[in-house]
Amino acid sequence: MFETIALLLILALATFDLWVGVANDAVNFLNSAFGSRVARRRLIMVIATVGILFGALTSSGLMEVARRGVFDPSHFVDAQGAIVLTSILALYLGVMAADVLLLDLFNTFGLPTSTTVSIVSELVGASIAVALWTNGEGIFGALGVINSGPVLGIYTAIFLSVVTAFVSAALVMFLVRVVYGHDLKASFPRWGWLWTGVSFAAMTYFVLFKGLQGAAVLDEGTMSAIRDGIFWILGGVFVVAGGLAVVWRHRPVRVIGAIVLTGTGALSIAFAGNDLVNFIGPSVAAFQAVLVEGIDLSGRVETPAWALLLAGAIMVTALARSQKARRVTDTEIRLAAQGHTKQRFRTSRLGAALVTLGYACLGVARRLTPGALRSRVEDRTAPPPLDPAAPPYDLLRASVNLTVAALLISIGTARGLPLSTTYITFMAAMGASLGDRTWLAADAEQRVTGILVVLGGWLLTGLIAAAGAFVMASLIVLTGTAGLPIVALLVAFGVWRLGRVHRPEPEHG
Repeated sequence: MFETIALLLILALATFDLWVGVANDAVNFLNSAFGSRVARRRLIMVIATVGILFGALTSSGLMEVARRGVFDPSHFVDAQGAIVLTSILALYLGVMAADVLLLDLFNTFGLPTSTTVSIVSELVGASIAVALWTNGEGIFGALGVINSGPVLGIYTAIFLSVVTAFVSAALVMFLVRVVYGHDLKASFPRWGWLWTGVSFAAMTYFVLFKGLQGAAVLDEGTMSAIRDGIFWILGGVFVVAGGLAVVWRHRPVRVIGAIVLTGTGALSIAFAGNDLVNFIGPSVAAFQAVLVEGIDLSGRVETPAWALLLAGAIMVTALARSQKARRVTDTEIRLAAQGHTKQRFRTSRLGAALVTLGYACLGVARRLTPGALRSRVEDRTAPPPLDPAAPPYDLLRASVNLTVAALLISIGTARGLPLSTTYITFMAAMGASLGDRTWLAADAEQRVTGILVVLGGWLLTGLIAAAGAFVMASLIVLTGTAGLPIVALLVAFGVWRLGRVHRPEPEHG
């Protein structure tokens, strides 16, 4: 009875987790396209839909966080070496219940967070809870269930990527603006081939090493050949893309628009091929623990192709219909928009202090820069008078957002580093907005405060996720079958209450 009810509850939670998950992760691949208004919303959604479904179909189905080995499943076996199903089901049910509530909480307040960090933290909290109440070895014995090395490696790499993305995007955006200025009709015919070639080469590298890494359509031999010939492949892409930019040099909007739409599709492919599996991975692992004898829960937890496709379809529906997805997207667009923009966040003392420090550093840099060079750079990068009808991002900055994010994610993936696509894409957008001089004195403090709020939410994600999963898993272990409806009611009440808090706002721009 316990196993049947637990599996049904896990299935229901997994479905809802997909819905709330895409509402948060939409920030990863849609904001640049929406913020620049590169195309009609319907076309952008079609591209994202195709990317998600293609990524789901080509995915290897391997849950990334399971491969990292967050916990040691040998702590949850009986004397004969068989998995104790009640313990494993309590663990994964605690993970799913906490994940639904956590992501819906962040969605309600329009804050992006990392689904990777949340899943990892929930696995930590739930596995400690189950070990604590079942192994009889006390708190230190329960802590021993965690593979601390891989877990610390995940957290370290993810949070280091935050700084790297912000600084990299700010520098790249500044240099790109120096080269191209704001009048693309004048600069693109001469230099358009360079950024076009770099962008499409970066997108290709991203799709190969993030979107299709380990994909079912590519065997190891093919991937090895791609790795061996990567410089030739990227060089060919650079030449072809640059050549097309030369042909279309008098139509910069069309060329850069193609970069933005391509980047949107590439990010959606990678999202479905990797992050989607993390959403349903714990549920699949729970079912396989019951149905598949000898399953390795810390290794290759494979997801069936039909489950991936079904999950992709659910996510596509959520992407089109979720009001909270638009709220999360709107938060980033407002924080990175051109010119003075009404922000969600009030000024804080810390935000004001950081802005003052930033202006002081900028003043020092200006004094150290030769006058002629400073004047030239000022002419190239000074924002033009803002057109009230202009989109929050211009196309060039949108292309920088996507290119920098794609390049950083693919480099990290190629080197086996665990990264958060949410953290990188968000911080790349913030860094690019700073490098493009969009922060005005009138709202700079509010923007910085908003970024600090998001960063604070990221720091809390791990703590909230681990604590929530610990409580949920403990409740199930200590009460058995009677705890299952209690967990269901707690999740339902939490979602209902958060739904009442949420008040949809008009989408920015």
